[in-house]
Amino acid sequence: MKELVLKPKKLPELPLEAEVITPDSVAGKTLKEVKALPVYVGNTVHELGDYFDVKGETAETPSDQLVAIQGECGNVKYIGAGMTAGRLIVEGCVGMHAGAEMEGGELIVTGSASNWAGAEMKGGLLRIHGDAGHQLGAAYRGSPEGMTGGVIVVGGDVGLEAGAFMRRGMLIIHGNVDSFLGVHMNGGEVFVFGKVARRFGAEAKGNGGFIACFGGVESILPTYVYDTTFRPDFMKLYLRQLRDQLGIEAAGKFLEASFKRYRGDIAVGGTAEILVVEP
Repeated sequence: MKELVLKPKKLPELPLEAEVITPDSVAGKTLKEVKALPVYVGNTVHELGDYFDVKGETAETPSDQLVAIQGECGNVKYIGAGMTAGRLIVEGCVGMHAGAEMEGGELIVTGSASNWAGAEMKGGLLRIHGDAGHQLGAAYRGSPEGMTGGVIVVGGDVGLEAGAFMRRGMLIIHGNVDSFLGVHMNGGEVFVFGKVARRFGAEAKGNGGFIACFGGVESILPTYVYDTTFRPDFMKLYLRQLRDQLGIEAAGKFLEASFKRYRGDIAVGGTAEILVVEP
């Protein structure tokens, strides 16, 4: 795998929109062509080389391309947006829309991510070691679908409306989650090892989707009905996958856990499941 290294220079005060920072955009180009890729500050067009030192090698195809950003990019938007293959590693924080509409490949952020990370994600792996902002893996305003595939792993806390309008895919959160997790979700799997704030699962319809809560919940909506307490075999399979394939060590602690199951949201005729681990 060929490695291309980007090091931020002095970034602008306004957000820098850099959708071109993906393996797809740089593969098959010379370093001169990579430096000339367009980025945006407000309504003005600049070149990538104006704000990043560019070194290393480019591969012929995105699947053979590694892009490494060595430095903080908290003011850079759309890093990894729409990528389909390859690897992108950010050694620091990223701005809004990181990994939005990803279809494949792997995006790793060693710091935190701002709002709309992984929005409407379709495939691939987005791993954020720090915190994530609001609307993680959510649908953009007016869109009927959020995540439809892929995996998002967050090592810290997450803001409002994570997984909103989720249809498929997997969302794994180590820390706490703010209100309206999984609002309008209609499929997919959510695992939270921290505490879940109120109103999660609001207007969820189901279609096989569930929210598994391992660190406690603030409250459960009255439109969810308690069903049973059990030890689901399918949960063991999921937890082993999280531990063995994704390195989520916390998952291994709950292989023999019992769960309370709630079904809803009956306000919309939903059959989604909330699974709350027994102490």
